[in-house]
Amino acid sequence: MDKLIPTINKLQMIFASAGIDYNIELPQIAVIGAQSSGKSSVLESIVGRDFLPRGSGIVTRAATVLQLIRTKENNPDEPEDYAIFGHRPGEKFTDFSKVRDEIQAETNRLAGENKGISERPIILRIFSPYLLNLTLIDLPGLTKVPVGSQPQDIDKIVRNMVLDYIRSPNCIVLAVSAANTDIATSDSLHLAREVDPKGDRTFGVLTKLDIMDKGTDALRVLKGKEYPLKLGYVGVVCRSQEDIQNNKSLKNALKAENKFFENSAIYKEVKDRSGIPYLSLQLSKLLNQHILKCLPELKKKIDTQLNERKIELASYGHSISDNPEAGRTYLLSLISDYSKYYRDSVEGSTKVVENNDYKVGARIQIIFQEYYVNDINNLDPFDELADEDIRTAILNAKALNPSLFIPEAAFELLIRQQINRLLVPSLSCALQIHNELRNMAIYCQVAELDRFEKLKDKIMEVVTELLKDCLEPTEQMIRNLIEVELGYINVNHPDVLTGISAVLSMLRGYDENPGVRELTNREEEKIRSPKRINSKATPSFIIEKDTPKEFEERVELGALPEMIRAEGRPSAREALEVKIIKELMLSYFKVVVTRVADIVPKVIVSFLVEKSLSEVHDRLVHKIFTQTGWEKLMEENPLIAEKKANCKNIIAVLKEAQKVINEIRNTKFD
Repeated sequence: MDKLIPTINKLQMIFASAGIDYNIELPQIAVIGAQSSGKSSVLESIVGRDFLPRGSGIVTRAATVLQLIRTKENNPDEPEDYAIFGHRPGEKFTDFSKVRDEIQAETNRLAGENKGISERPIILRIFSPYLLNLTLIDLPGLTKVPVGSQPQDIDKIVRNMVLDYIRSPNCIVLAVSAANTDIATSDSLHLAREVDPKGDRTFGVLTKLDIMDKGTDALRVLKGKEYPLKLGYVGVVCRSQEDIQNNKSLKNALKAENKFFENSAIYKEVKDRSGIPYLSLQLSKLLNQHILKCLPELKKKIDTQLNERKIELASYGHSISDNPEAGRTYLLSLISDYSKYYRDSVEGSTKVVENNDYKVGARIQIIFQEYYVNDINNLDPFDELADEDIRTAILNAKALNPSLFIPEAAFELLIRQQINRLLVPSLSCALQIHNELRNMAIYCQVAELDRFEKLKDKIMEVVTELLKDCLEPTEQMIRNLIEVELGYINVNHPDVLTGISAVLSMLRGYDENPGVRELTNREEEKIRSPKRINSKATPSFIIEKDTPKEFEERVELGALPEMIRAEGRPSAREALEVKIIKELMLSYFKVVVTRVADIVPKVIVSFLVEKSLSEVHDRLVHKIFTQTGWEKLMEENPLIAEKKANCKNIIAVLKEAQKVINEIRNTKFD
C-alpha cells in the first residue's frame, strides 16, 4: 500500500515535467476553500513547516502540488527535512523560508506579478521522516472581489480553475470551511456540491473551532447532521493570525490543538476523530484506497492513449532526413498514392465513395447531362433571329435572280450562324470539367502530403500544367467539330426529311389556294414597283441640262439607303418563305445539336479526363522524382514537424507512465 501514493507522485512528476496536455485524470486530493478559511494553516500544520506565502488578497495564484514523502529516520546521507521543486529538480531546499520565497518567485513567473492566476501547477516535494505519504493540491482561494490590478472577473477565473480540478471523478475534494461562519454559506461546500451532488467524494474540514461565538458549536456539523458528507468531517484548531505574528511554532500549535479537544466538553465524543494528526492519517488512507480503486481504469486510459498517439505518429510518416535512399523511395510511393487517388476520385472507387470524398467523376456526369446537354438542347435558334433578319437574308440571297424556291444560300447562311452558337457552351463545358479536375487535384486526400508543403505545391503545379496541356487540344478538337458542322450543311441527312416533308406540305397548301397566290402576286408587283424612299434625299441620278423634258419628268428615283433590310408587313409569299426556312432550320439544327451533344462529352473525356488520368503518374515522376533538388521538396511542414515532435514527447511520457504503473501491477495490497 505504501507504493501507491509514490506511484501517483511519479506520474504527476512525469506529466508535469513534460509540460503537455496528457488528458489523464490522476487520483488526487484537491484542497479548496475561501480566502481566510484557514486553508493554508491546515496545509502547514499537516506538513509541520512554515512554507506557504501569506498576505492580503489571493496569495495562492497557481495550483501547488504538495507531495509529502516519508523518509527513513536517522539517514546520515540526507538532511532530516528538505524540499525539492519540480522546476528545480537538482536542488534541495533545507531552509523552508527559502521554499516560501521560491513559491512566490515561481508564481510570479507563471502568473505575473499583478495578482493574476496561472493554470500551470507548481510541484513541491517535501521529504521528512515525520510525514505520512500524502499528495495534496493547494488551489487558489475562492474570492469575490478583485484586488489591485486583478481582472474584474477574477472570481470567475478562480472558480473555473478550481472546477477544472475537482470536476474529475478521480479527485477527492477537501473542502475547508471556517466553523465560525454558517455552514450553509460555505463557498467550498457549495462549489463541491456542483460536481459531487451526493457528497460521495467530498471530505469536510472545519477550522477555527476555538474562536466560535459563545453558545455556539459545530458538533452537529462534525457528526454530519447539518450537511452530510459520505467521507465525513474533521475538526481542527490551527494557529491564528496573532499566533503566526508571534512566531508560535507548529509543534506548539499541535500541542494547543490537542489540549483544546482534551479539555472540550462539547467535542469530547469526537475528539478521537479530530485534529491535524487524525486528518493526516485519514487523508493518507483515503488517498491510498482511492488510488487502488482508480488504478485499473488509470492503466487502461494510459494504454489507450499510448496506442492512439502511436497511430497519430504513424500518420505523420517516418523521418527521412537520416536516410536519403529511403526518402527517395518514400517520395515515389507518395507520387503513386497521389496518382492512384486522382484516378480513384474520377472513376469512383469503393474507397472514395465510402470516405465521402470529392467525387469528381459524379460531378462530371452531372455537368454533362444536367447542364451542358440540357443547355444546348434548350437552345432556341430563333431567340436571337427575327423574321425580318430571315427575310433580309432571303432578299440578299436572291440578288438579281429571283428564285421560284427559297435560295439555298440564305438557309446555309442562317443555319451556320446558329450552329456557331454551339461553340461557346461547348468550350465552357470543357473549361468547367478542367476546373473540376483541378479542384479535385487540390483536395486529393493523401494525408501524408500535408507533411511536405513544398512537395504538395510542386505536385499541384505539375498537375495544373498537365491539365492545361490537355485542355488546349480538347478545345481545339471542339472547334474542329464545330468547323466540320459549319463546313458542310448536309440537308440529305435522314433526320432532316421530317422538316422537308413539312415544307412540301406547306407548298402544297400554297399551290391549292389561288386566292393566296393572287394576293401574293399583287404584293410582289407592289414591292417591285419603284417608290420614293425619301423625297428630300440626294437623287441617285444627276439630270443634265440638255435632258429632254419628257424624259426628265419620268425620273423620280430617290437615294438608296446604305443598308437594305426587309421592312414592313411581309407579303404572303415572304411569310411563307420565312415559315419554310424556319422549319428547315429547326429540323437541321436539332440534328446538329444531337450530334454535338453526343460528341463533345466524348471529346472532353478522351482528350482531357482520360488523358490526364493516363499521364498524371508519369508526368509527376518526370517533373519531380527524376529531377535534382527533390530533397528540398521533402522538407517537412514546420507545423507538422511540431505536431510530430509533440506526439513523440507524449508517447515518451505515456511509456514512462505505463512503466511506472506496471511496476505495481502485480503487487498485492492488504
